[in-house]
Amino acid sequence: MELAVAFHHAVREEDQELAATIGRLHELTATGDFAYFTDIAHHMAGLPLPGPTTTQWIDSPDAVRARWQHLVHTRRTRTCR
Repeated sequence: MELAVAFHHAVREEDQELAATIGRLHELTATGDFAYFTDIAHHMAGLPLPGPTTTQWIDSPDAVRARWQHLVHTRRTRTCR
């Protein structure tokens, strides 16, 4: 659910709320389970990762980042504020 909330805040450019959501995601994934959710949230927001990641993507990390940013940008342009 927090990943969906991160997407919502990224689309609406709500930086403070997004930062809080990323913080909660980090806490929820601290054991390593679903840690890629935190990476995805950073990608959606266009933020750098806070450190090295253990996530291994099928495509390059740059391609994954670009896809998530494209998804956010597309949704942003189609959503009326």
